[in-house]
Amino acid sequence: MDENENRADIEVDLKRAFEDEAKVRNELLERIGSAEKARAAGEEVDVVSLAQDYLTLALEAQEEDDYEKIDSWLQKTIRLLETVPFPTEEMVLLLAQAHLTCGIALNDQGMWTDALAEYDAAESRLAKLSDAGNLDARLDLAGVRLNIATIKFELGEYDDSMAAFEKVKSDFASLFGTPKEDEAYYYLAKTYLQEAAVCREMGDDEKGIQRLEEGIALYREMIERGDESQSVDLAQALILYAQTLECSGGKEAGGLLPIVDEAVARLQKGVGAGRADVCPDLLEVSVMKGRLLDYLDRFEDADAFLTETAEIFEGVQDTDDPEALLTLVSLHDYRGKARDALGKKEEALADFTAAVEIARRLPADFFEPHEHGHEHHGEGCCCGHLHVLQAEGLLALFSVYVDRAKALCQAGRIEEARQDSSEVARILSCVEEYLGDDYQSYKDIYDALEKSLE
Repeated sequence: MDENENRADIEVDLKRAFEDEAKVRNELLERIGSAEKARAAGEEVDVVSLAQDYLTLALEAQEEDDYEKIDSWLQKTIRLLETVPFPTEEMVLLLAQAHLTCGIALNDQGMWTDALAEYDAAESRLAKLSDAGNLDARLDLAGVRLNIATIKFELGEYDDSMAAFEKVKSDFASLFGTPKEDEAYYYLAKTYLQEAAVCREMGDDEKGIQRLEEGIALYREMIERGDESQSVDLAQALILYAQTLECSGGKEAGGLLPIVDEAVARLQKGVGAGRADVCPDLLEVSVMKGRLLDYLDRFEDADAFLTETAEIFEGVQDTDDPEALLTLVSLHDYRGKARDALGKKEEALADFTAAVEIARRLPADFFEPHEHGHEHHGEGCCCGHLHVLQAEGLLALFSVYVDRAKALCQAGRIEEARQDSSEVARILSCVEEYLGDDYQSYKDIYDALEKSLE
């Protein structure tokens, strides 16, 4: 199969995955509508099925970080189940899972006190079911405690957090040899990945890499045991592994490329199997591959691969999601670098300009610092500072404007190049505090650019 046929197959897979997802969701909404209408008319309905459908929609909203919808569907779930005077064990379990999901949503927003309250509500119900021998509850109970361990880290309770992670790993491992063994393997792998993230935040890259390797080994073992559905999770773990190795200097681009290649292949296969939700990961890791090819001076390969990626994801070019927009900005920047190195000056300049145009579609307040006294929301939030995503987005634009200024200078368009250099200076002032010790290296890039425009 040639490259064009392979690309066409992936494009068809993407389209089919989104269509299948939409069809399932519409059927779910119709089923909920019918059940709610029957309930309003005083007819008896299957409470468990309706609660499960509500919870499914809450989980879908969670994947999209739509916190308003998450809360709406979860409150429907909780109110429905709390109306039952003598709930069954299955209903109590669903109610606990709703509180757990609510806690996760609050946790994702940095509202840790509220999240802990929801986790407590879930834990109290799950503990009783677990003590009565309910393995589903025992599994979810370990999950709740995993999330609590993460919050302990966020609150600066590092020793307690790491001790809690060790206990959680034992809880999941204790389910080996039970009917919940497969799920325990899955969540144990997730625990290793979460612990790796905490280690990375604490500056212990060596331990973080070790935890990622242990998680990756578990995913490979699950796949070898016949659970091919773990291939996507393995791909996502490989992306984290490659990113951590790169940030820590553990591997050069040549050593990272095979890891990234495997992640790309597994995610493409996931899309082919109908996993539309992995498209953002596929876009991200594809751009990372293009960047690594640039670093290895494999400019023709980078140009070809990033062009293929751009064509595959042409249908999402009109997205309004900031993370996707920033990934597309990087795609055009790295392809522009490759084309510039190949002597395709006009095409390179067109790519850099496309990156700037995409960046202009970001929300107007996307790069504004937060005021002191606001409530913490999201990873990396610090009052008065930029969010991590915002800062990294600015650094992506820093690269684009530097590259375009150089291209404009080479084309003899000096005044336009100077305008871009002014943008570089503005961005640099915004990220100075975020960069810390790395600031000077970026300042040197700007100074060299200014000197070339004299």
